[in-house]
Amino acid sequence: MSFTRFDRIVLSVLTTLAALITAVILYGDHLALEVVDTLPAPNSNNVSTRAVIQIALNEPIVDVPETAVTLDPPVPGTTTVQNNVLTFRPDVPLATNSSYRVTIAPEIVSEQGHQLDKPLSWAFQTGQPRIVYISWDDEAADQLYVADFAGETVTTSQLTQTEADVLDFAVGPDGRQIAYAILRDGGAADLWLINSDGSQNRELLACPEAACSQAQWLPNGQRLIYERRNIPTPGAPPGNPRLWWLDVTSGETVPLFQNSQMLGLYPRISDDGQWLSFVSPIDQGIQLFNLDDGSGMLIPNQMGSPAIWRPQSDSLLITNINTSSTNWSVELTSVDLASEDTTILSQPMGDAEGVDDNSPAWSPDGEWIAFGRKLPRTPMGRQIWVMRADGSESFAITNEPTIHHGEISWSPDGRFLLYQQYNLEELYAKPTIWLVEIATGKRTEIASPGTLPAWLP
Repeated sequence: MSFTRFDRIVLSVLTTLAALITAVILYGDHLALEVVDTLPAPNSNNVSTRAVIQIALNEPIVDVPETAVTLDPPVPGTTTVQNNVLTFRPDVPLATNSSYRVTIAPEIVSEQGHQLDKPLSWAFQTGQPRIVYISWDDEAADQLYVADFAGETVTTSQLTQTEADVLDFAVGPDGRQIAYAILRDGGAADLWLINSDGSQNRELLACPEAACSQAQWLPNGQRLIYERRNIPTPGAPPGNPRLWWLDVTSGETVPLFQNSQMLGLYPRISDDGQWLSFVSPIDQGIQLFNLDDGSGMLIPNQMGSPAIWRPQSDSLLITNINTSSTNWSVELTSVDLASEDTTILSQPMGDAEGVDDNSPAWSPDGEWIAFGRKLPRTPMGRQIWVMRADGSESFAITNEPTIHHGEISWSPDGRFLLYQQYNLEELYAKPTIWLVEIATGKRTEIASPGTLPAWLP
């Protein structure tokens, strides 16, 4: 049999296709995964000390070893997978002004059975945490500002340029975004979102008939829980507070609870993202709600102050009134999540009868608590104190009875306390923001005027 030139061409094509099919069958499972994106970007600088490590791959992931992501210097953390995105969330803040190298193990397996052909590695540099706060601009509108400090040098810059007042804000888990509420005419308030470098400012949720505020981030940075108070008519007082979900990407918002009569304010979320605490006016206490299984518990409380979660998410602090004697006290109490045991941490000062403690803040390692203290029934300003997590070894950081201190928070490295203060003896005193180094007591003024300071890690 003789073959024409056409037959030979057809035979050659069929042979090539057969070889390709055989190669795919034999070697298809060994094709390498491709990396689409990494976070932080390779060789990036001034990365947040709260940064998470992420890689996006070209295929969904199904198998990830425990050591899939490692950092040098070593940092403990948790690895999670969602579709084609692998996320490593450090258990503790990264060190400031430090270099880190990320290594991704090649044993990650996709749905198609593919793996990385070799370990993936890149480096980045963290920066110095900054401070975000509220102050007023030249038009007397409350705006967000950012302060950078190095030694005794402080530089500030205006972050937002809104025509309405900024009510409150919440820094995102990795420090890259800030959600904030602005007040509109008629008492309504909308939620907005801005990058911490001032870019991509956008409306997150319009609330034309409600006051939406007090946003709190979930640790994954994908959703918020916020407080919503309906306003029946413009200018009327806002109604009762209820808690709502908000998807940051889609803008979808729904009530947190199916029961429309469930009221809640001051939401707070544990660092592991499993628990929500909020003040429940109807129950006269603090409700704990498990976001995974819906379980919960009620902590009786008369103060109506928000609970403060320990970074390890195993306990929380509440402020309560002790009326067991004629000399009432405002005391700090810790609540163990597993046993539900409560422990009063506040101890009287010398010969003083009772204490008035408030505004606690956990240190990043969960071993110390900073708080505000004053003598009960006195006009003195609240001072900053520090004690161990069990209430021992308490000592004062400030001793200025005419100055009131509040809004206390620890720096990510535990070296500094950030706080707000104002002079009780000065008429129309402006609030100012200060920083104190715990070891030395050295203080630095950050902003004047300024309110609600928070760390931008």
